[in-house]
Amino acid sequence: MNKSKKFINYLDEHASKNDMNYLDYNGLMYVIENQYYNNIGILNPNKKKIIQNTYNTINNDKKLDNDKKLDNDKKLDNEDKYVKKNKVNIDKSIYTLTDLIDVINTNEYCHDTEYNIDLESLHKVKKELVALNDMIGMETIKQSVLEQMLFFIQKLDIDINGNSDYKHTVIYGPPGTGKTEIAKLIGNMYSKLGLLNKNVFKKVTRSDLIAGYLGQTAIKTNKIIDECIGGVLFIDEAYSLASNDNGDSFSKECLDTLCEKLSDHKNDLMVIIAGYEDELKNTFFKVNKGLESRFIWKFNMDKYDAKELQQIFNKKVLESGWKLDCDNGILNKWFEINYKDFVNYGRDMEQLLTYIKISHGKRIYGKDTDLRKKIIMDDIKNAFKIFKNNREKNDLPKHLQNFYI
Repeated sequence: MNKSKKFINYLDEHASKNDMNYLDYNGLMYVIENQYYNNIGILNPNKKKIIQNTYNTINNDKKLDNDKKLDNDKKLDNEDKYVKKNKVNIDKSIYTLTDLIDVINTNEYCHDTEYNIDLESLHKVKKELVALNDMIGMETIKQSVLEQMLFFIQKLDIDINGNSDYKHTVIYGPPGTGKTEIAKLIGNMYSKLGLLNKNVFKKVTRSDLIAGYLGQTAIKTNKIIDECIGGVLFIDEAYSLASNDNGDSFSKECLDTLCEKLSDHKNDLMVIIAGYEDELKNTFFKVNKGLESRFIWKFNMDKYDAKELQQIFNKKVLESGWKLDCDNGILNKWFEINYKDFVNYGRDMEQLLTYIKISHGKRIYGKDTDLRKKIIMDDIKNAFKIFKNNREKNDLPKHLQNFYI
């Protein structure tokens, strides 16, 4: 009997523990094995009954404790629901990204305050909104992104069955207008807003999706799309996935697979395609007629004027750690005269700056080191000659092909 009392006391000590670790469990088994088994390894009947009764008592006590804890938790939850919150009504008409950013800047989010708009989510995407608003030009697409975001952030896309409208988007425009950067900003925003559950952004081209054998393209395309579920798949120059020849079975296999996936993953995938409008309509959307109805959002990139192109150039010079050492009025006039030659906009500005650095290096060789990385009009004019001479070849001159900046 003394052994039974000791054992019950031993169990009582374990009953107070929420979790038994390995050492606790091992010690308990040792006591049972050495004190409550007979010589042939069978638990004595009277001891077995004592252990069972004690075990039931411990379980009942723990159940009462757990039930009490659950009741207290429910009580606290109910009390939280009736905590009086401050209510703030933000009455602001939103016409531009600047308007929306002003709302964020003038209204700090407080957890104990109830707002008539989702202010918490807006604060989460402030960085992306500011970055988009600060991009040079592109007023049309800024407006389009604003309208799309306000639609989704208010959950106006959700039907009574909990299904969402398509998020898939087309960005029409030539190369060098910032389509990739726009797509990345959209992906980051929608991830932070919870519209997409993963911060995944994958940029692909034809070679990533189309294989050299029939049957392999579908496998390759499915694999890429599956990697992007919950995030954004960005297909640049999407017209290259198709061809004017309707007999291109590889293209059709890819686009048929893509079309099916667009429907299967309305709620958890955003596909953004980019390219020239005419080429996309005559190739991509022509091969599979179902694609166009799945890309309900269509954004247009504005062409840059001379002033905006110069701003892009100035920004790239500054970001590269170089300086412009020329009259601003003369530079303005130069861009007004020549900007139409830069049909690829930002991409052409990068190429022009590369040629400027090369021309500059030749001009200052052997001269005062204070002249280094200070661009003058002669550098720009000489670089422009190289640019024009090599525009059609879209390459550096042969004598510069192995030259690295």
